[in-house]
Amino acid sequence: MANWLGDLSMNINKLTGGTDTGSKTRSNAAGAEPVNQDNNAKAQETAKVSDQVKLSASSKSIQQIEAEIRDMPEVDDATVDRIRSAIQNGEYKIDYDKLAGKMLSFEDKLN
Repeated sequence: MANWLGDLSMNINKLTGGTDTGSKTRSNAAGAEPVNQDNNAKAQETAKVSDQVKLSASSKSIQQIEAEIRDMPEVDDATVDRIRSAIQNGEYKIDYDKLAGKMLSFEDKLN
């Protein structure tokens, strides 16, 4: 019967993709996890790693624009009423060159 069981025995590592390098490991006094030089080197490498966040240039410029908007004064109702009245009376003149320049400078800030 022992011979029959011997014929059926197999290495589980080959089925699961594990490897047996034959290297010996020693356990620490608490018996928690085997320790060898490879594990120590990996533990030291991971201890040095820290989380970092890097913002893209476009996200930095968006944050800058948002900060500028926060610093802008609240809406002046008197100015809005004055401009609204001028538009209704046909007296409001648009400086298209100035408007185009403002649009371009705004786009430059986004890029």
